[in-house]
Amino acid sequence: MKYVIKKKNKTYKIKSIEYPFKGYKFKANSELVNNIIVMDNKLINNVVISKINLMFTRLLMIVNDAFDSDDNPNGTAIALDEIAMVRSSILNKYAKYLEKEKQELYLKKLELVEEEMKYKFFIMQNSYVEVEEKGKGR
Repeated sequence: MKYVIKKKNKTYKIKSIEYPFKGYKFKANSELVNNIIVMDNKLINNVVISKINLMFTRLLMIVNDAFDSDDNPNGTAIALDEIAMVRSSILNKYAKYLEKEKQELYLKKLELVEEEMKYKFFIMQNSYVEVEEKGKGR
């Protein structure tokens, strides 16, 4: 175990501690606790699932906004970028902590949302091309 002690005036504070434990490490929302290391596999799976669910709710809000605005293709491009970010974080960051069935389920959901967004993006691109062709005929 490694740790760093910081001297401030006449008091000593532990600045950082490195544990030899392997587990899922994440930051806490508290000022008293900097990092939390979870070592139980079921608890790690639940924590990762809750983080992925938060990413999905954010993603679905962005996708919903993109579907509501029919005249702006930038919203669909932003949604497609967000889908790619969520997919990469599931595959790279959370793959070793997540069960295979859950990982496949999340990736299938992402694929469905991505196909719908690509279809909307394609439709919007074609509608803009038609408007430009009509404008050139004057």
